[in-house]
Amino acid sequence: MPGTGSSERSLRVVMLADEEFWRLVDMLGGQPEVQDDRPYERLTSVLSEQPVDRIVDFAEALAFKLHQLDRRVLAQAVLPGADRLSDDDFLYARCAVVVAGPAAMAAVLADAAAFERFTTVEAAHAESILDVPSDAYQKATGKEWDHVEEYDYETGSNEQWW
Repeated sequence: MPGTGSSERSLRVVMLADEEFWRLVDMLGGQPEVQDDRPYERLTSVLSEQPVDRIVDFAEALAFKLHQLDRRVLAQAVLPGADRLSDDDFLYARCAVVVAGPAAMAAVLADAAAFERFTTVEAAHAESILDVPSDAYQKATGKEWDHVEEYDYETGSNEQWW
């Protein structure tokens, strides 16, 4: 979830270039349904060895991708065995799309039907990506993460698509 505030960054949003962001996400293996924390721990470790600005830039890029996927048409997907996705389930499914990589994201943005495969209980494990920036920051600095991403990714925050 977004942090609680940071006055150290300018108002201009800085994020990793797409190529670099997806290269880092690729460390997760592209299979969001896998119930294994080790890839997330590896990514956290790699980011923690980067300058703090790079950790923040990763968080900004992640928030932007999740914000792009925040669309009513996707939120209306149905979790197997449920009437609808809860706000948390919808966020976790969007995390699964990001973990699956750029081709999955492009497919979902082009065709909402491609989103359904990310709404499984197993794919919800991809929500672990949300902790990567804060864990990397804490590992690198020994301090609590207090950054608030410029793009809100909570359900319904992308006003253009709601």
